[in-house]
Amino acid sequence: MSRKFIPVTIVLAILLGLAVAGYVTPEEKQKIPVRILFRNSGGKVIFSHIKHHRDYEIPCDKCHHERKGESQEPLACGSCHPQAFDRDYVRDHINSFPDNSYCVQCHHAELGKLNFDHEAHEEYAEEDCQACHHTEDIEKEPQKCGNCHTNAGSKEIPSVRNAAHDRCINCHDDMFKEGLKGCTPCHRMRNMENYKGDHTPCAQCHQEKGKDLVLNRVSAFHDQCMDCHKELKRGPYKDDDCAKCHIK
Repeated sequence: MSRKFIPVTIVLAILLGLAVAGYVTPEEKQKIPVRILFRNSGGKVIFSHIKHHRDYEIPCDKCHHERKGESQEPLACGSCHPQAFDRDYVRDHINSFPDNSYCVQCHHAELGKLNFDHEAHEEYAEEDCQACHHTEDIEKEPQKCGNCHTNAGSKEIPSVRNAAHDRCINCHDDMFKEGLKGCTPCHRMRNMENYKGDHTPCAQCHQEKGKDLVLNRVSAFHDQCMDCHKELKRGPYKDDDCAKCHIK
C-alpha cells in the first residue's frame, strides 16, 4: 500500500469503528427533567418536575396517562395535549407517539358490521320498500344508502349516518326518545387493539359543539395541577392564585 493512502485508511477505519459503536450501543434513557418552562399568554410557568416526582414521591402515572401494563417511558404532555387543535396538530400528532398502540387512547371506537336483518325488516314493512327507501322519483329501484350518501355528506345530501338514523327513528322512536346509549344497540364495534384501517374523524360521532374531546395543554395542566392542590389544600389552587405560578 502506498504511504499516501495510509492516513486515509486510518481515518476510514476510525469512522467505521465509531459507526459500529454507535449502532450497537443501547439507546440512553431519557433523563427526568429537573424543571420545565411552560410559555403561555398568562405568563411563563416554571414547573419543578423532579421535585414533584422525587421529593413528593408522586408516581409517573399520577400525571402522565399511560396504558395499563406498559413499561414504556411516560409520554410528554404535548404528545396528547396540543397548544391548539390546528392543521399542524392533525397532520403531525401521530409522529409524537412511540407506536400505533397509543391510537386507541383517543380513537376508541370504529363501527363494524351492522346488526341489521333485512329480511325481517321486509316483513315489518309488509314488503313496502319505500318505508325505508326513497320514492321512485328519487330512486327508481331501492339501492344501498352508501351509493348516494357519503360519510361526510353535503348540503344537498346528508351523511349516511344521519340519513340512516332519520329513517330508523320513524319506527324505533322508543330507542331514540331518551338518546341512544352508544352505538352497540345497532352496530358491532371493531377490536381497536388490532385495528389497522383509517380512523373516523372525532366529529363523525362526537357532534356536541363546544365540547373538547381532548383538553388543550393549558386546560389539561390546570385540571391536573389544581385538582391535586385542592385535594391536598396546599400550594396555589384558588382562583386568585395565578401569580404564584405565572410570572412575567
